[in-house]
Amino acid sequence: MKYIFLLLNNLVMKNFMSQFILDAESTYKPLSSEPQLIQSLYAALTKKEGFHIFLNQIASAINACAAELVVVKKAPLQISHIWYSGLSAEFMEWYISNNMIENDLVSNNAIHCQPGLFQTALSLIEQVKHLPDYGRWQQDQNMIDSAWLVIDNTKTHTTFVAIQRTVEQGAYQQAELTQLNRLVPYIKQAVFLYQKLDKTNSLALSLANLVDALPNPSVILNERSELLYSNKKAERLLAKHDQLTIKNNRLEFKERQHQQSFFTASTQIIRASMGQDVLDNDVIILKNKNIPLLTMTLSPIEGGGILVTLYDCNKRSMPAPALIAAYFNLSPAESTLCANLILGMSLKEIAESRFKSEATIRSQLKQIFPKAGVNRQGQLICTILMALMR
Repeated sequence: MKYIFLLLNNLVMKNFMSQFILDAESTYKPLSSEPQLIQSLYAALTKKEGFHIFLNQIASAINACAAELVVVKKAPLQISHIWYSGLSAEFMEWYISNNMIENDLVSNNAIHCQPGLFQTALSLIEQVKHLPDYGRWQQDQNMIDSAWLVIDNTKTHTTFVAIQRTVEQGAYQQAELTQLNRLVPYIKQAVFLYQKLDKTNSLALSLANLVDALPNPSVILNERSELLYSNKKAERLLAKHDQLTIKNNRLEFKERQHQQSFFTASTQIIRASMGQDVLDNDVIILKNKNIPLLTMTLSPIEGGGILVTLYDCNKRSMPAPALIAAYFNLSPAESTLCANLILGMSLKEIAESRFKSEATIRSQLKQIFPKAGVNRQGQLICTILMALMR
Protein backbone atom coordinates (compact mmCIF):
# COMPACT_ATOMS: atom_id res chain seq x y z
CA MET A 1 0.00 0.00 0.00
CA LYS A 2 2.86 2.36 0.83
CA TYR A 3 4.45 1.66 -2.57
CA ILE A 4 1.14 2.35 -4.32
CA PHE A 5 0.77 5.61 -2.44
CA LEU A 6 4.26 6.78 -3.47
CA LEU A 7 3.70 5.70 -7.05
CA LEU A 8 0.39 7.56 -7.26
CA ASN A 9 1.98 10.64 -5.76
CA ASN A 10 4.83 10.65 -8.31
CA LEU A 11 2.55 9.96 -11.27
CA VAL A 12 0.13 12.70 -10.32
CA MET A 13 2.91 15.21 -9.78
CA LYS A 14 4.36 14.58 -13.26
CA ASN A 15 1.25 13.97 -15.35
CA PHE A 16 -1.05 16.67 -14.05
CA MET A 17 1.49 19.45 -13.91
CA SER A 18 2.33 18.73 -17.55
CA GLN A 19 -1.34 18.63 -18.59
CA PHE A 20 -2.72 21.46 -16.49
CA ILE A 21 -1.64 24.96 -17.58
CA LEU A 22 -2.36 27.75 -15.14
CA ASP A 23 -3.10 31.22 -16.44
CA ALA A 24 -0.74 34.16 -16.32
CA GLU A 25 -1.57 34.82 -12.68
CA SER A 26 0.14 31.58 -11.64
CA THR A 27 3.24 33.59 -10.83
CA TYR A 28 1.68 34.51 -7.48
CA LYS A 29 3.54 33.14 -4.50
CA PRO A 30 2.15 29.70 -3.52
CA LEU A 31 0.79 28.91 -0.09
CA SER A 32 3.67 28.19 2.28
CA SER A 33 2.10 24.83 3.17
CA GLU A 34 1.43 23.75 -0.43
CA PRO A 35 3.59 20.57 -0.25
CA GLN A 36 1.86 19.45 2.95
CA LEU A 37 -1.56 20.18 1.44
CA ILE A 38 -0.80 18.06 -1.62
CA GLN A 39 0.49 15.27 0.57
CA SER A 40 -2.64 15.32 2.73
CA LEU A 41 -4.83 15.10 -0.38
CA TYR A 42 -3.29 11.82 -1.47
CA ALA A 43 -3.04 10.57 2.08
CA ALA A 44 -6.86 10.48 1.96
CA LEU A 45 -6.52 7.44 -0.32
CA THR A 46 -4.90 5.37 2.41
CA LYS A 47 -5.81 6.93 5.75
CA LYS A 48 -9.11 6.32 7.52
CA GLU A 49 -9.61 10.08 8.13
CA GLY A 50 -10.29 10.63 4.41
CA PHE A 51 -10.27 14.31 3.41
CA HIS A 52 -10.81 15.69 6.91
CA ILE A 53 -7.08 16.34 7.43
CA PHE A 54 -6.75 18.20 4.12
CA LEU A 55 -9.78 20.36 4.90
CA ASN A 56 -8.38 21.28 8.28
CA GLN A 57 -5.04 22.22 6.72
CA ILE A 58 -6.46 24.23 3.81
CA ALA A 59 -8.68 26.28 6.12
CA SER A 60 -5.67 27.13 8.26
CA ALA A 61 -3.40 27.86 5.28
CA ILE A 62 -5.81 30.34 3.63
CA ASN A 63 -6.99 31.98 6.89
CA ALA A 64 -10.52 30.57 6.74
CA CYS A 65 -12.90 29.46 9.47
CA ALA A 66 -14.20 26.26 7.85
CA ALA A 67 -13.87 24.02 4.80
CA GLU A 68 -16.07 21.32 3.30
CA LEU A 69 -15.91 18.74 0.54
CA VAL A 70 -19.55 18.15 -0.37
CA VAL A 71 -21.53 15.79 -2.58
CA VAL A 72 -24.91 17.38 -3.39
CA LYS A 73 -27.90 15.64 -4.92
CA LYS A 74 -29.51 17.94 -7.48
CA ALA A 75 -33.18 16.97 -7.29
CA PRO A 76 -34.37 17.48 -4.67
CA LEU A 77 -31.45 19.66 -3.64
CA GLN A 78 -29.88 18.01 -0.59
CA ILE A 79 -26.48 17.00 0.74
CA SER A 80 -25.66 13.35 0.10
CA HIS A 81 -22.30 13.37 1.88
CA ILE A 82 -19.90 15.84 3.46
CA TRP A 83 -16.38 15.90 4.84
CA TYR A 84 -15.75 19.06 6.85
CA SER A 85 -13.53 20.95 9.24
CA GLY A 86 -14.37 23.93 11.44
CA LEU A 87 -18.13 23.43 11.53
CA SER A 88 -19.72 22.82 14.91
CA ALA A 89 -22.55 20.43 15.66
CA GLU A 90 -24.66 23.52 16.40
CA PHE A 91 -23.96 24.90 12.92
CA MET A 92 -24.90 21.62 11.26
CA GLU A 93 -28.14 21.52 13.23
CA TRP A 94 -28.87 25.16 12.28
CA TYR A 95 -28.15 24.46 8.63
CA ILE A 96 -30.36 21.36 8.47
CA SER A 97 -33.24 22.59 10.65
CA ASN A 98 -33.50 25.83 8.67
CA ASN A 99 -33.15 23.98 5.34
CA MET A 100 -30.41 26.43 4.42
CA ILE A 101 -29.35 24.52 1.32
CA GLU A 102 -32.36 25.99 -0.48
CA ASN A 103 -30.77 29.44 -0.02
CA ASP A 104 -27.14 28.30 -0.09
CA LEU A 105 -25.51 30.53 -2.69
CA VAL A 106 -22.67 28.14 -3.52
CA SER A 107 -24.75 24.95 -3.70
CA ASN A 108 -27.38 26.51 -5.95
CA ASN A 109 -24.71 27.73 -8.39
CA ALA A 110 -22.36 24.75 -8.19
CA ILE A 111 -24.98 22.30 -9.50
CA HIS A 112 -25.10 24.28 -12.78
CA CYS A 113 -21.33 24.69 -13.23
CA GLN A 114 -18.78 22.53 -14.97
CA PRO A 115 -15.52 21.72 -13.16
CA GLY A 116 -13.15 24.67 -13.29
CA LEU A 117 -11.18 26.91 -10.94
CA PHE A 118 -11.90 28.50 -7.57
CA GLN A 119 -14.45 31.30 -7.47
CA THR A 120 -15.54 33.68 -4.76
CA ALA A 121 -19.11 33.65 -3.50
CA LEU A 122 -19.16 37.47 -3.50
CA SER A 123 -19.25 37.40 -7.29
CA LEU A 124 -22.67 35.74 -7.06
CA ILE A 125 -24.33 38.04 -4.56
CA GLU A 126 -26.13 40.16 -7.15
CA GLN A 127 -28.16 37.08 -8.05
CA VAL A 128 -29.57 36.64 -4.54
CA LYS A 129 -29.87 40.10 -3.00
CA HIS A 130 -33.61 40.05 -3.62
CA LEU A 131 -34.16 36.76 -1.79
CA PRO A 132 -35.81 37.04 1.66
CA ASP A 133 -33.17 34.87 3.34
CA TYR A 134 -30.21 36.73 1.91
CA GLY A 135 -27.97 37.87 4.74
CA ARG A 136 -28.76 35.03 7.15
CA TRP A 137 -25.25 33.65 6.73
CA GLN A 138 -23.74 36.90 7.93
CA GLN A 139 -26.39 37.64 10.55
CA ASP A 140 -26.67 34.13 12.02
CA GLN A 141 -23.19 32.70 11.44
CA ASN A 142 -20.93 35.72 10.82
CA MET A 143 -19.80 34.36 7.42
CA ILE A 144 -19.03 36.79 4.62
CA ASP A 145 -17.38 34.88 1.76
CA SER A 146 -16.57 31.43 0.39
CA ALA A 147 -13.98 30.22 -2.11
CA TRP A 148 -15.53 27.31 -3.98
CA LEU A 149 -14.50 24.84 -6.63
CA VAL A 150 -16.64 22.40 -8.64
CA ILE A 151 -14.75 19.10 -8.83
CA ASP A 152 -17.26 16.88 -10.60
CA ASN A 153 -20.75 17.34 -12.03
CA THR A 154 -22.97 14.48 -13.21
CA LYS A 155 -26.66 14.34 -14.12
CA THR A 156 -27.64 13.60 -10.52
CA HIS A 157 -24.85 14.86 -8.24
CA THR A 158 -22.30 17.66 -7.89
CA THR A 159 -19.08 17.44 -5.90
CA PHE A 160 -17.44 20.67 -4.77
CA VAL A 161 -15.13 22.23 -2.20
CA ALA A 162 -16.08 25.36 -0.24
CA ILE A 163 -13.80 27.30 2.11
CA GLN A 164 -15.60 29.88 4.28
CA ARG A 165 -14.46 33.11 5.87
CA THR A 166 -15.96 35.20 8.62
CA VAL A 167 -16.53 38.95 8.51
CA GLU A 168 -13.34 39.46 10.53
CA GLN A 169 -11.28 37.35 8.12
CA GLY A 170 -12.56 39.35 5.15
CA ALA A 171 -13.33 38.55 1.53
CA TYR A 172 -11.02 36.59 -0.73
CA GLN A 173 -8.63 38.51 -2.95
CA GLN A 174 -7.70 37.40 -6.46
CA ALA A 175 -4.15 36.58 -5.38
CA GLU A 176 -5.55 34.15 -2.80
CA LEU A 177 -7.83 32.48 -5.33
CA THR A 178 -4.81 32.02 -7.60
CA GLN A 179 -2.93 30.39 -4.74
CA LEU A 180 -5.82 27.99 -4.30
CA ASN A 181 -5.98 27.34 -8.04
CA ARG A 182 -2.47 25.89 -7.90
CA LEU A 183 -4.06 23.02 -5.92
CA VAL A 184 -6.93 22.38 -8.36
CA PRO A 185 -5.31 19.55 -10.36
CA TYR A 186 -4.32 17.75 -7.18
CA ILE A 187 -7.78 18.15 -5.60
CA LYS A 188 -9.55 16.84 -8.70
CA GLN A 189 -7.19 13.90 -9.10
CA ALA A 190 -7.33 12.92 -5.42
CA VAL A 191 -11.14 13.04 -5.32
CA PHE A 192 -11.39 11.10 -8.60
CA LEU A 193 -9.04 8.40 -7.30
CA TYR A 194 -10.90 8.27 -3.98
CA GLN A 195 -14.19 7.70 -5.83
CA LYS A 196 -12.67 4.92 -7.92
CA LEU A 197 -10.68 3.27 -5.16
CA ASP A 198 -12.86 0.66 -3.48
CA LYS A 199 -11.32 0.94 -0.05
CA THR A 200 -14.15 -0.92 1.59
CA ASN A 201 -14.35 -3.98 -0.68
CA SER A 202 -12.33 -6.09 1.73
CA LEU A 203 -14.53 -4.82 4.56
CA ALA A 204 -17.63 -5.94 2.67
CA LEU A 205 -16.21 -9.40 2.07
CA SER A 206 -15.15 -9.82 5.70
CA LEU A 207 -18.48 -8.61 7.10
CA ALA A 208 -20.84 -10.26 4.60
CA ASN A 209 -21.10 -13.60 6.36
CA LEU A 210 -21.36 -11.90 9.76
CA VAL A 211 -24.15 -9.57 8.64
CA ASP A 212 -26.04 -12.48 7.06
CA ALA A 213 -25.98 -14.19 10.44
CA LEU A 214 -27.35 -11.20 12.36
CA PRO A 215 -30.86 -11.77 13.76
CA ASN A 216 -32.18 -8.43 12.45
CA PRO A 217 -32.34 -6.80 9.02
CA SER A 218 -28.99 -5.03 8.64
CA VAL A 219 -27.25 -2.79 6.12
CA ILE A 220 -23.61 -1.69 5.86
CA LEU A 221 -22.81 1.77 4.49
CA ASN A 222 -19.33 2.88 3.51
CA GLU A 223 -17.57 6.09 4.51
CA ARG A 224 -19.56 7.99 1.85
CA SER A 225 -22.92 6.69 3.18
CA GLU A 226 -23.26 4.49 0.10
CA LEU A 227 -24.75 1.00 0.32
CA LEU A 228 -21.98 -1.57 0.69
CA TYR A 229 -23.93 -4.66 1.72
CA SER A 230 -27.38 -5.67 2.98
CA ASN A 231 -28.53 -9.03 4.26
CA LYS A 232 -31.59 -10.85 2.89
CA LYS A 233 -33.69 -9.80 5.88
CA ALA A 234 -33.05 -6.13 5.10
CA GLU A 235 -33.79 -6.59 1.40
CA ARG A 236 -37.15 -8.19 2.19
CA LEU A 237 -38.05 -5.49 4.70
CA LEU A 238 -37.12 -2.61 2.39
CA ALA A 239 -39.06 -4.19 -0.47
CA LYS A 240 -42.34 -3.71 1.40
CA HIS A 241 -41.68 -0.33 3.08
CA ASP A 242 -42.45 2.78 1.04
CA GLN A 243 -40.96 5.05 3.70
CA LEU A 244 -37.43 3.85 2.97
CA THR A 245 -35.90 2.58 -0.26
CA ILE A 246 -32.47 2.19 -1.88
CA LYS A 247 -31.88 4.48 -4.86
CA ASN A 248 -28.60 5.31 -6.60
CA ASN A 249 -26.88 3.08 -4.05
CA ARG A 250 -28.07 5.24 -1.13
CA LEU A 251 -30.84 5.11 1.44
CA GLU A 252 -33.71 7.32 0.30
CA PHE A 253 -36.47 8.41 2.69
CA LYS A 254 -39.98 9.35 1.64
CA GLU A 255 -40.27 12.11 4.25
CA ARG A 256 -37.88 15.04 4.12
CA GLN A 257 -37.45 15.24 7.88
CA HIS A 258 -36.34 11.61 7.97
CA GLN A 259 -33.77 12.28 5.22
CA GLN A 260 -32.46 15.26 7.17
CA SER A 261 -32.27 13.25 10.41
CA PHE A 262 -30.38 10.49 8.62
CA PHE A 263 -27.91 12.93 7.08
CA THR A 264 -27.20 14.57 10.44
CA ALA A 265 -26.76 11.26 12.26
CA SER A 266 -24.77 9.49 9.53
CA THR A 267 -22.39 12.43 9.08
CA GLN A 268 -21.49 12.46 12.76
CA ILE A 269 -21.20 8.67 12.98
CA ILE A 270 -18.92 8.47 9.94
CA ARG A 271 -16.72 11.19 11.43
CA ALA A 272 -16.60 9.15 14.63
CA SER A 273 -15.67 6.02 12.69
CA MET A 274 -12.80 7.99 11.12
CA GLY A 275 -11.57 9.19 14.50
CA GLN A 276 -12.79 12.78 14.03
CA ASP A 277 -15.53 12.82 16.68
CA VAL A 278 -16.61 10.85 19.74
CA LEU A 279 -20.01 9.33 19.05
CA ASP A 280 -21.24 5.80 19.64
CA ASN A 281 -24.70 5.17 18.21
CA ASP A 282 -27.81 6.99 17.10
CA VAL A 283 -31.38 6.16 16.17
CA ILE A 284 -33.97 7.28 13.63
CA ILE A 285 -37.64 6.41 14.09
CA LEU A 286 -39.77 6.65 10.96
CA LYS A 287 -43.36 7.56 11.77
CA ASN A 288 -46.48 8.16 9.71
CA LYS A 289 -49.26 10.10 11.45
CA ASN A 290 -47.42 9.53 14.75
CA ILE A 291 -47.47 5.75 14.26
CA PRO A 292 -43.96 4.18 14.38
CA LEU A 293 -43.28 2.22 11.21
CA LEU A 294 -39.57 1.55 11.24
CA THR A 295 -36.75 2.06 13.72
CA MET A 296 -33.15 2.34 12.57
CA THR A 297 -30.07 2.13 14.77
CA LEU A 298 -26.78 3.45 13.38
CA SER A 299 -23.42 2.32 14.73
CA PRO A 300 -19.91 3.34 13.56
CA ILE A 301 -17.63 0.77 11.92
CA GLU A 302 -13.96 1.26 12.71
CA GLY A 303 -12.10 2.67 9.71
CA GLY A 304 -15.08 4.41 8.13
CA GLY A 305 -18.63 3.15 7.75
CA ILE A 306 -21.97 2.53 9.42
CA LEU A 307 -23.88 -0.56 10.50
CA VAL A 308 -27.62 0.14 10.14
CA THR A 309 -30.02 -2.22 11.91
CA LEU A 310 -33.72 -2.09 11.00
CA TYR A 311 -36.68 -2.94 13.24
CA ASP A 312 -40.16 -3.28 11.74
CA CYS A 313 -42.44 -1.78 14.36
CA ASN A 314 -45.48 -3.44 12.79
CA LYS A 315 -44.01 -6.93 13.05
CA ARG A 316 -41.90 -6.73 16.21
CA SER A 317 -42.86 -6.08 19.80
CA MET A 318 -40.66 -3.41 21.35
CA PRO A 319 -39.12 -4.14 24.79
CA ALA A 320 -41.69 -3.81 27.57
CA PRO A 321 -41.08 -1.49 30.58
CA ALA A 322 -40.67 -4.44 32.94
CA LEU A 323 -37.94 -5.96 30.79
CA ILE A 324 -36.14 -2.62 30.48
CA ALA A 325 -36.38 -2.06 34.24
CA ALA A 326 -34.92 -5.48 35.04
CA TYR A 327 -32.05 -5.22 32.59
CA PHE A 328 -30.91 -1.65 33.40
CA ASN A 329 -32.06 -1.55 37.05
CA LEU A 330 -34.50 1.30 36.47
CA SER A 331 -37.58 2.40 38.37
CA PRO A 332 -41.03 1.73 36.87
CA ALA A 333 -41.35 5.41 35.85
CA GLU A 334 -37.90 5.44 34.27
CA SER A 335 -38.45 2.22 32.33
CA THR A 336 -41.83 3.47 31.08
CA LEU A 337 -40.13 6.63 29.85
CA CYS A 338 -37.62 4.49 27.94
CA ALA A 339 -40.42 2.37 26.44
CA ASN A 340 -42.19 5.51 25.27
CA LEU A 341 -39.02 6.82 23.62
CA ILE A 342 -38.56 3.53 21.77
CA LEU A 343 -42.08 3.93 20.38
CA GLY A 344 -41.07 7.26 18.90
CA MET A 345 -42.77 9.59 21.38
CA SER A 346 -41.16 12.98 21.88
CA LEU A 347 -40.39 14.35 25.33
CA LYS A 348 -43.20 16.85 24.84
CA GLU A 349 -45.69 14.06 24.04
CA ILE A 350 -44.54 12.03 27.03
CA ALA A 351 -44.86 15.05 29.32
CA GLU A 352 -48.40 15.74 28.11
CA SER A 353 -49.45 12.11 28.58
CA ARG A 354 -48.19 12.20 32.17
CA PHE A 355 -49.48 15.70 32.94
CA LYS A 356 -45.95 16.85 33.77
CA SER A 357 -43.67 19.52 32.43
CA GLU A 358 -41.23 18.74 29.66
CA ALA A 359 -38.43 19.95 31.94
CA THR A 360 -39.39 17.32 34.52
CA ILE A 361 -39.30 14.54 31.91
CA ARG A 362 -35.98 15.81 30.58
CA SER A 363 -34.53 15.77 34.10
CA GLN A 364 -35.74 12.21 34.59
CA LEU A 365 -34.14 11.20 31.29
CA LYS A 366 -30.77 12.59 32.38
CA GLN A 367 -30.95 10.46 35.52
CA ILE A 368 -31.35 7.36 33.34
CA PHE A 369 -28.24 8.05 31.24
CA PRO A 370 -25.59 6.99 33.79
CA LYS A 371 -27.57 3.87 34.71
CA ALA A 372 -27.55 2.76 31.08
CA GLY A 373 -23.98 3.95 30.48
CA VAL A 374 -24.94 6.54 27.83
CA ASN A 375 -25.09 10.32 27.52
CA ARG A 376 -27.60 10.95 24.71
CA GLN A 377 -31.22 10.06 24.01
CA GLY A 378 -30.48 8.37 20.68
CA GLN A 379 -27.67 6.37 22.25
CA LEU A 380 -30.05 5.24 25.02
CA ILE A 381 -32.62 3.92 22.55
CA CYS A 382 -29.92 2.12 20.56
CA THR A 383 -28.50 0.53 23.70
CA ILE A 384 -31.90 -0.78 24.77
CA LEU A 385 -32.74 -2.15 21.34
CA MET A 386 -29.36 -3.84 20.86
CA ALA A 387 -29.52 -5.34 24.33
CA LEU A 388 -33.11 -6.55 24.37
CA MET A 389 -34.23 -7.10 20.77
CA ARG A 390 -33.58 -10.60 19.45
